[in-house]
Amino acid sequence: MSCNHTADSAGQPVSPSGCSRRNFLVSVAGGLSIGFFLPDGGRMLEAATAPATEAQLNAWVRIGTDGKITLLFGGCEMGQGSMSGLSQILAEELMVDWNQLTIRPADADAKISYTTGGSSAVSRRYLPLRTAAATARELLVAAAMLTTGDTARGNYSAKSGVITRKDPVTGALQSWNYGSLALQAATPQAQALLPAVIPLTPPDQFRLIGKPLARPDIPPKTNGSALYGIDVFLPGMVFAVIKHCPTIGGTLALTPATPSGAIAVVPCFTPADRGAIAKNSFNAVAVVADNTWKAKKIAQGLKVQWALPASTASVDSASLVTLAKQLLETGQPIVAEPASAAPDPATLKTVLGSSAKSLEATFTVPHLAHATMEVLNCSVRPTHTAGVLTGLEIWAPTQSAMSVVATANVVAPSLTPAQITVHTTFLGGGLGRKIEQDYISQAVQIAVAVGRPVKLTWMREEDFGHDQYRPMAVIRVRAGLNATGGITAWWYRNVSPSILQQRGRAGLDSQAIEGSVRLPYTRAMSLTEWVPLPSGIPVGFWRSVGASINAFAVESMIDMLAIAAGRDPFVFRASLVSDPRYLDLLAAADAASSWRKTLPSNRAWGMAVAESFGTLVCEVIEISAPTAGAVVIHRVAAVVDCGTVINPDSVEAQIQGAIIHGLTAALWGEMKFVNGVASQGNFNRYRMMRLNETPTITVKVMTSANPPTGIGEPGVPPSAPALANAYSRLKKTRVTSLPLFPGTSMSGL
Repeated sequence: MSCNHTADSAGQPVSPSGCSRRNFLVSVAGGLSIGFFLPDGGRMLEAATAPATEAQLNAWVRIGTDGKITLLFGGCEMGQGSMSGLSQILAEELMVDWNQLTIRPADADAKISYTTGGSSAVSRRYLPLRTAAATARELLVAAAMLTTGDTARGNYSAKSGVITRKDPVTGALQSWNYGSLALQAATPQAQALLPAVIPLTPPDQFRLIGKPLARPDIPPKTNGSALYGIDVFLPGMVFAVIKHCPTIGGTLALTPATPSGAIAVVPCFTPADRGAIAKNSFNAVAVVADNTWKAKKIAQGLKVQWALPASTASVDSASLVTLAKQLLETGQPIVAEPASAAPDPATLKTVLGSSAKSLEATFTVPHLAHATMEVLNCSVRPTHTAGVLTGLEIWAPTQSAMSVVATANVVAPSLTPAQITVHTTFLGGGLGRKIEQDYISQAVQIAVAVGRPVKLTWMREEDFGHDQYRPMAVIRVRAGLNATGGITAWWYRNVSPSILQQRGRAGLDSQAIEGSVRLPYTRAMSLTEWVPLPSGIPVGFWRSVGASINAFAVESMIDMLAIAAGRDPFVFRASLVSDPRYLDLLAAADAASSWRKTLPSNRAWGMAVAESFGTLVCEVIEISAPTAGAVVIHRVAAVVDCGTVINPDSVEAQIQGAIIHGLTAALWGEMKFVNGVASQGNFNRYRMMRLNETPTITVKVMTSANPPTGIGEPGVPPSAPALANAYSRLKKTRVTSLPLFPGTSMSGL
C-alpha cells in the first residue's frame, strides 16, 4: 500500500499496484486455521487460562493448502515492533523459516482483536502464541501420521515448513510440505493424535527467538507504502476538522449556521466523563468541507457561542498545585502499601525523629501532553439501505479496535457490533493517547450526520488543548537512616488526580501508585499512601503512566539518602537490595558506566533504577551545563532485564526511544492551564529534543531465562531521576520539581 491511495470498486483504499485492503485481509480459502487465545488488555487484565474454543478465540494462525502461513495480527503497530516479535514466536514453534511467514493486520473481531497497551503486546502473548504454533505443528505431524499409518512421533521431524518421516527399519525418508497436509490436519482424526502435552522448543534450541531479525513493518514505512490513518482516502469522501470549546468543561450554547464554503457544521458530544467534561455534553463542533485545508480555515474563523462552567477558575495548574500541597497535610489518604497492618503515622514520626539522619523532600511533576507525531484522525464510511443506516466501516490509528466498535455502537445504537467493521492502520505514535475514544466518537457522529464517508483530522492546537494528559502530582517523601546507612523509616505520600476514577473505578488507583510500591529497597518501616486530587483536567495513560511520576520521587530520595550516608549511589543501593535480579542489574550498570569514574570537573553523572511492567532498567547519565538554563547530556548507559528477549534490536530501539522521551519531558515537558485553557498549543511552546541534542545511548540487555516482560515503556521512568541526580551533583542543589527548564520554547518554530 502507498501513501497516495486510490480505491477499488468497493471503496477500499488501495495501493498503486492494485492491492486493496479487502484483498490484503482475505481469508485463506482452504486449509488449516488454528485458533488460540491471546490475553487482552495489557496493564489492567491478567492473562486468562481459557479453553481454546472458537467463542473465546481472538487470534488466528492460518496455513493454506498452497503452503502460505499467515499470522493475523490483532493488535496495533505503533513502532514498538510487536509485529516482528509475534512473528518470530510463531515461526519458532511452527518450525518455519522467517521468510515463509506473512503477517496481516486483522479487522476488529472478538476472536482476534486485543488492546495494545501496558507494554503487553508481546509479553502477555509469548506462551499462548508458542503453544498455538506448536499445536499447529503437531497437527501437521498428525496429518502425516494419518497418511502413513505410523503413529510413532519419534519417527517424524518438522523443519522449514516440511514434515519428514524416517522409516525406523530402512531409514528411507518421506516428506510433505505443510500445504499438502493442511486440510488433513484440520480434521478430528488429526486432533485425536495430538499428544496430551504439546511439546515446546527448548530455549537452547531456539533458531529465531533472540535473533535481531528485520522487522516487517520497516520496509513499507521507509518506502512510503505504509498506510497510516491520515493516509486513508475513500470515494466521495468529505473532510472534517474539529473545534472544541477552548475552555475545558465548556459546552456548546448554540450550533452556528453553516458558513459559505462548508458542507455542514456538526455538533459533537463527548463519549465519557473526563474531569470537568460531562458525558454526553456537546463540547465541540466539526466543520465539514471538500478538503481538510478548507475545513481548517473555516473552523478558524467560525464564531461559536460557548457556555462556560462555574468551575473554570479551579481548572488551573497553579491552583491544583496549591490544593495538592494542602492535601499533603490534610487529605484522607488511601493506603497503598502495606495493604494491611499499616504502621501508625505517629510511630513513623517517632522513628524518623530518633533516626541518626532524617530527610524530607516534596516533589512536583506537571501535566504532560502525549504529542504524538500523527495527530488524531479517523475515517468513517456509513452505509444505508432504503435510507436507514445499516453499517459503519472505520479506519483508525487506534490502540483498541474493539473499543472502537463499542464507541461506534454508542453513537449508532441501531447497529449490531457485526455491522461495524474496524480497520486498524499503522499508528504514527500512540503513547496511550490512541486508546482513548473521543476522536473516534466524533468521526462517527459526523459521518452519521452527513451520511457520507468522512475523514476527521484534529489540528495540532486541538490535540494539545484537548488531550487526556498524564496527571500532575505533588509527592512528599520522608525517610530516616541509622548509623550504618540502613533505612529506618520510609513515608511516601502521593497527591494526584485519578485516571481510573475518571473512568468510573472507585478506590485505590493502581496507575497513581505504580513505581512507588514493591520497591526492592529494605526498609525497617514503610508506609505508601495516595490522596486523590479533585481535578477538572482530563487525565489518561501516558507512556509508563504512574511509574514515570513516582520513579522521579523515589530515586531522587534514594540518591539523597546515599549522599547523606556518604556512600556511592551504586554501593548504597546494593546494600539495600537482596533480589538477585537487581544486584545483577546494578553490577552490569556499574561496569557499563565505568567512564563515570574519570569525568572532568565540569561534568557530572547520575543514576536511577526503576521497575515497570516487570522489567528492570538502570540508567547512568553524564551531563555538563555550559550555560545557565541549559544542560548538555553527553551519554547514557542503560542496562535492561526484560526476561527472554525476542528481538534484541527492538529492545535496544525501544529503550533508546524511551530514554529520549523521558529526558525530553524531564528537561522541558509541561502543560500549564490557566482558567481552564491550555497554555501550549503547538510544538513551538512544547519543546522537543533535537537530533543534535540527543546523547550517545548504549544499551546492554541482560541474559535471562525468565519469560519476556514489557519493553515499550520501562525505559522512561529512570530517565528523569537519573538526570535530576546528575544535575544535583553538578550544581550542588537538589532538583525537586520538573521540568528542569519550564517555559522553554523552540526557536524557529
